[in-house]
Amino acid sequence: MRNLSQRPELLVAVILTAVLFLCSPQGTHATYLVFTTDVCWICGDDFQGTWEGKDYGVPLIVEKLEQYGVKGTFFVSPLCPARLTDKMFANLRFLVSHGHDVELHPHPDGVDPSRPLPTMYSIEERKKFLDLAIRNIERAGAPRPIAHRAAAWDIDRETLKLLPEFGIHMDSSIFPLDQSSQVPLPEGSINRFVKVDGLYQLPITLVRRVPYIGYYGMTDLDIDRMIWEEQEEALKQIADHGLPVATFYIHFYNFFDYARSPIPYEPLKVSGPRAGNIKKLDNVLRLVTSDKRFKVVTARQLWQIFEESPQELQGPSFVPYTGIWLTYVKAWKDFFGHGIKNKIVVMLPIVLIIVIAGGVAHLLLKRRAEKAS
Repeated sequence: MRNLSQRPELLVAVILTAVLFLCSPQGTHATYLVFTTDVCWICGDDFQGTWEGKDYGVPLIVEKLEQYGVKGTFFVSPLCPARLTDKMFANLRFLVSHGHDVELHPHPDGVDPSRPLPTMYSIEERKKFLDLAIRNIERAGAPRPIAHRAAAWDIDRETLKLLPEFGIHMDSSIFPLDQSSQVPLPEGSINRFVKVDGLYQLPITLVRRVPYIGYYGMTDLDIDRMIWEEQEEALKQIADHGLPVATFYIHFYNFFDYARSPIPYEPLKVSGPRAGNIKKLDNVLRLVTSDKRFKVVTARQLWQIFEESPQELQGPSFVPYTGIWLTYVKAWKDFFGHGIKNKIVVMLPIVLIIVIAGGVAHLLLKRRAEKAS
């Protein structure tokens, strides 16, 4: 202290540093961001999503990630009919050859279309398809998976208890916006890397729109469910707040239009690219690779970080809020999409304005008539 008192400029610098530290926003370390892609069906040509000689499926996602110098985590379902196993291994090896993280996402309908959900199977049956899926991943040359995401969010406590037997350290299946997710998040655990029923949860990052009531009005940080303006706002809030872990959600078919075949095991029929989603992915990748507050990692890398420094991934719950205006903008942009919700959101304010204007006009005309009489 004597040295500081003799050097007032040093004392001022120390005080300013302390003030800046105390007044800075929560979160002083980077947000670890994991790009996760669900490849629910890895057995067919729709893995490539080819249209007019250009691939819009998994190869496009890989191309975009590599363009920005990052790796992704691909949750894959290596459960296929016997006649399609060669195709499955070729597709798996494509991911392995590009150095991406291959994790577990078993869809049992790949071998039994009459029972599409994991919870439709007995514990012993679940063990068998988990074992088969893991062995197929290893046969393709990938390391043994350490993370799991349930098919169609169909997770229950019985499956969570099984996973450690197979060397799975992380699950990423608890999604409270979907009723198939049968395991609730403990209070205060939204968007946190926390242990639930013995397994750490790689969180599905939730974002709040309106109304501000419980889970209603929420969505996830998703290439398809959100417009770019919402994604940008959510990511900026995540960085500002210093949320330790976030995930960005992609389905392998999000970048091409398609029609489903009524015949089991037939691939999706590609009918063209989805330019809007491709542009969004470019925007998101550009933002998170230029903002030093983000560190893009894979699920496997995240687990290594946790093993070396568990406190790096700890922090309070935080949910980004995109607000009324962006909710309205999103409704306008998706006005001609499926469902009626967007149309109601767009039309309700317009109808209210017309009703109010009509009421005001009626009163003015009534007063004018009264004066004239």
